[in-house]
Amino acid sequence: MTLINFVQKSKLPTKIELENKIKKLGYDFIFLTDFEKFNNLNHIDSIDCVLNGNQTFVEIYFNPATELLSDFPNLKKDLSDKDLGISFTFGSYELVSACINIISLGLIDLSQSVVLYADEEIFYSRKMLIQEISNSLEYHGEETYSIPKEAIEENLRYDQKRKKEKRNKKVTDIVLWSLLIIGMILMNRKIISWYIPCLLLVIVLIKSIIEHNKKRIYKRN
Repeated sequence: MTLINFVQKSKLPTKIELENKIKKLGYDFIFLTDFEKFNNLNHIDSIDCVLNGNQTFVEIYFNPATELLSDFPNLKKDLSDKDLGISFTFGSYELVSACINIISLGLIDLSQSVVLYADEEIFYSRKMLIQEISNSLEYHGEETYSIPKEAIEENLRYDQKRKKEKRNKKVTDIVLWSLLIIGMILMNRKIISWYIPCLLLVIVLIKSIIEHNKKRIYKRN
């Protein structure tokens, strides 16, 4: 099984930044492999780490995004702004699965990575990763484990931010369309010049195009 994080190289975090982010999310996780930034790992094929006192390692591979996307041609448009793919391979060992999902969760928050479960071509959201982590740790024998409060709160803040953005967009749309309608009425009555409604129409069209291009990205998260 393979989980791929599509990112921009320039946004990759340092080891310390990623560990600190994971700690804030409530997970007891550290890297044992010594590195500064993630792109410094392209000369190795695995990294050692510890989760909840249990040491393990995860297989990791770095490839240009264009190279990986040759296997997923229908996803190229969605990932056109990503230039690197970080692939994690894993089997049935739940501790490894949890580590990979925790790292991916940190990369989403710090690098705006897009996480793809390659086997089924499914994009993983933050909520899905958090739930997968919980499931993996339960299977690993952490019967009393539950989703950390910090992770829940972080995800709640993320959702609230998205909802606020959607509300603001609706208000903006209403205002723009109202101005456009009023402008058309005033133009027909020859109170204002034709170029004002035309300018508003151009703004509405540009905004619609931008939102359409971002639509798939919003759905992933």
